[in-house]
Amino acid sequence: MPYLQLQDQQFPLPAGDATVGAFPGATVPLPNGGASDRAVVTVGSSGVVIKRGAPDAVILVNGVQLGLEPSPLLHGDRVEIAGHELRLGDDQKEGSTQFVSAADVAALVANAKGGAAPKKPTTATGGRLVSLVDGREYTVSDAGITFGREVGNDVVLSSSEVSRKHASIAPAANGYVLADHSTNGVWVNGVRVAGSQLLGRGDVLKMGSEEFRFYADVAKAAPAPAVAAAPVPAPEPVREPAPAPAPTPAPTPAPTSAPAAVPTPAAVSAPDAAPAARPGRAPLATLEIKAEGPLKGTRFDLHAALTNIGRGEHNDIAIRDESISDSHAKIQKRADGWWVVDQGSTNGTYVGGRRVQGEQKLEGSPDIRFGGIKMTFRPAAQAAEAAGSTRAIAAADVDALRRGAAARTPAMAKAPVAPAPEAKKKAGCGAVIAIFLSLAGAGMGLIAFLLTTVR
Repeated sequence: MPYLQLQDQQFPLPAGDATVGAFPGATVPLPNGGASDRAVVTVGSSGVVIKRGAPDAVILVNGVQLGLEPSPLLHGDRVEIAGHELRLGDDQKEGSTQFVSAADVAALVANAKGGAAPKKPTTATGGRLVSLVDGREYTVSDAGITFGREVGNDVVLSSSEVSRKHASIAPAANGYVLADHSTNGVWVNGVRVAGSQLLGRGDVLKMGSEEFRFYADVAKAAPAPAVAAAPVPAPEPVREPAPAPAPTPAPTPAPTSAPAAVPTPAAVSAPDAAPAARPGRAPLATLEIKAEGPLKGTRFDLHAALTNIGRGEHNDIAIRDESISDSHAKIQKRADGWWVVDQGSTNGTYVGGRRVQGEQKLEGSPDIRFGGIKMTFRPAAQAAEAAGSTRAIAAADVDALRRGAAARTPAMAKAPVAPAPEAKKKAGCGAVIAIFLSLAGAGMGLIAFLLTTVR
């Protein structure tokens, strides 16, 4: 029989509907919560499903917010309501462990992916695992993380080949250590773990039919020891002849009343000015990396209706990560909204924790995972749609319209040109000279008159 476990208490779920919330008569009562914090869990012939019990209820299933449609629940799934975490369990899934035969072990080795790949050393920070089956991400806390078939484990695996307490990963001084507690074993890069093993970045872990890729912060390479160089004898100083006495400088003339010279701008040392920011086009949408690691918080602006994503340099967004394929996926804006298209990637593309089969429409601002890189997709706010749609005009048409408008613009009358300052100066000088000549002529006439009178 399925049940919901809240802390250490189990609540059996009978066939039909069961309610969850902090209100009287709830099948699974919560210690506290609001009136809208309620859910309905239905047990039927097709399995267990959960739906919101109120239109504005906020319910998280494995960290993903539940929408309007019901969502199926599997053994070990996490349900969060009003800050309370519940786990779904099933008594039938917690039966005895099924032993794997020697032939099955040989088949596991033959079908293991990747082989024994060399490890990349990590630190004991940033540990996380990404499921290669459904794309879910699990963080390795400071207390470690456990795997097993029982509901009490951090990662519940419902396979009958998985033990109740199958394995655990814990931080150590030199990284993260995987410990095997199982009957059928844990496989790392196709090799069975003998007791415990230090994990490297990019390792693939296999437990039953489940596979996970491990990530953590990369450890810095130790610096090479410096080689002591043999002491080099210092050269003997070269004796140079004493310099001749400098000639006595000539006396400096007294400064005149001329103004001091102002240094030219080239002689003034000023800091480089920051280039002025040029306004660019507003992005149509953005992608922001949410996965832990050095790329966390990196934001990509999508300016085109088609954006290719992958590890290769030919992509519009190139992400160098082991889990990303060379041409991984593309995001496309169509008439009915945004779509993500998987391009046959090895580790898959996931939207809201579910693997994309071919293509899928993006509703709202969902989480998208490309391999092991989790990102948040946010379309730009369509402010223009509220005031009406805008008709797009091709660039060539815009240029033609601008040229036509310029041709139709009437020519402006020319304003009278003011005389140049130099011409004004010349006209003034001519007038002064004419006055002086007039005065000189008058003086000569006066002198001639006086001489005639004296005679």
